[in-house]
Amino acid sequence: MVDVKPLDDDKFERIRKIYVDSFPEKIQTLKSCWASLMASREFEKPLKQLRLEAHRISGSSGSHNFDDIHLLASRLDSNIVAALAEQSAWISNKELIGNQVQALVDLLQHQLLNYSSGKNNNSHNNDHSHGYGDNEEGTTRLDSLQLSHRELLIFLVSHRPAELSLLSSLLAGRGFTVLSFGNMERAQNTAKSLAPSIVVLDLGDAEQIDLQTISKHEFQSGDSQPPAYIVTSRRDDAVIRKLAIKFGVEAFFATPINTHNFSSTLDVILETRSDNGFRVLLIARQDAPVANIEQALENEDISCRTIHAVESITDQLVNFKPDLVLITYHKGRDYWANSAGMIRLHESYFNIPVIFLLENECAESKLEALQVGADDCICGYQLEAEQIQILKQRIMRFRRANHLITTDSLTGTLNRDAFFDRANEELSLAVRRKENICLAMIDVDYFKQINDAYGHVAGDYVLRHISECLNNRLRRSDLVGRYAGDEFLVLLPDTDLENACLVLNMIRKNLTSQNISINDLEVQVSISLGLIAVKPTEVINIETFIIEADKKLYEAKVAGRNMLMASMMQSLKTGIKK
Repeated sequence: MVDVKPLDDDKFERIRKIYVDSFPEKIQTLKSCWASLMASREFEKPLKQLRLEAHRISGSSGSHNFDDIHLLASRLDSNIVAALAEQSAWISNKELIGNQVQALVDLLQHQLLNYSSGKNNNSHNNDHSHGYGDNEEGTTRLDSLQLSHRELLIFLVSHRPAELSLLSSLLAGRGFTVLSFGNMERAQNTAKSLAPSIVVLDLGDAEQIDLQTISKHEFQSGDSQPPAYIVTSRRDDAVIRKLAIKFGVEAFFATPINTHNFSSTLDVILETRSDNGFRVLLIARQDAPVANIEQALENEDISCRTIHAVESITDQLVNFKPDLVLITYHKGRDYWANSAGMIRLHESYFNIPVIFLLENECAESKLEALQVGADDCICGYQLEAEQIQILKQRIMRFRRANHLITTDSLTGTLNRDAFFDRANEELSLAVRRKENICLAMIDVDYFKQINDAYGHVAGDYVLRHISECLNNRLRRSDLVGRYAGDEFLVLLPDTDLENACLVLNMIRKNLTSQNISINDLEVQVSISLGLIAVKPTEVINIETFIIEADKKLYEAKVAGRNMLMASMMQSLKTGIKK
């Protein structure tokens, strides 16, 4: 007989944390099932899907000792079974089931928040667990503030089934909750109870949906934020684009749609609508009357940070990550020229909008400001509504351009240069905060054979599928980038070796367990990973880290592929400079 030893507390708690990482996906599925149930005329099929998810949560939560979730999911499961017996039972139990679905979502979010803040009952307070919490300095990582795709509801309205299917598959693959409608009336009726974050209107030949007869507020529910609108159209001419502009759309796409550009535009729209709001860095002399400017920005929910020392500009660019810079101008002093020069020399912020604040209207001062790097000037230390709107438009264009500059056009991950820049910043933060940090190099096994057997289009689909799996399974604060060809890099800040192994091995097994469907073909894909963890005591660069991870990746390939090889480095020498 084999003697089976029980899991020790630390090991079981790590397993619980990995299970908690799946809560956003469970929340999304519950919301999606309920939204489908509310939008559908027949109740049986979507109700069965909801029951299946409740049953799964009931079983899995019980085995992971989440007794409160297990109890609530079991009750929901039982009530759905009763409601499925006949339509009258569903009608009478509809409100109860809806309340229980909401309660279950709230409970999952509550437990997720507990783990994020380290308040879980069984926590052993592992300083470097693969969680979602704050850093040692008590400030939340900026990247973790980005709104999760899974919390967003997107309406698709189109009379063309093929277009609905294409866009729905694209958005669902990105982790969004999507509701598709074949006509405007059904979409508008559903919006009365479910407020979408984004509405995609397919105009077809500009006859099926007439923008001139639609109000932008028809999809707004109560006090909710108005949705962003994206328009697609088979026609692409000045007339239809003018209608789109007048309606106030965020983006316009002619069909057939370039899916990468569509995804990139969505990311930019979400960024501007997320909790990760606009950030303005105000550089002012000590005696400058900037209180009104700070208040005007605060009134618009724009985060403003004011500094007086030119020497601190570089640190603020890296840590605060502004979207726009305001600099007070004073004739006869050179700090403003030095400020603009330092910003323009920073490789990651050379294109950031820089606006000078002039004390009064003066053509000579404007010309001087523009010559040292200003994009525009504002006269007086007041920001009127028109000027605030100009700042917002500049910020949105900066974010959109930055997204295109830093994103790999095929996979949607960070491109090589952007990954290196962000990774070096994280490595510097790891030294200051005395945190562990991990880097994984990932290679697609036998990728050349996939290209040869199925074609390069299939190979591209495989790369996109892997990048989506990585982005959907990792934290928002983790970095995913395409290194070269079929190789990816993943940087895990504030994560120790053991937890990184658990998370990455879970991703590897999930990829291997399911074939990828490409044009009615089933393609099996696996990956090999090389992982290095370090707790740096001095600044290192990402190239040095990559060299060590590449060695472990080579070991994984030699050992047979479809595996993870990992190592903890006591120190890394400075190595190659970027």
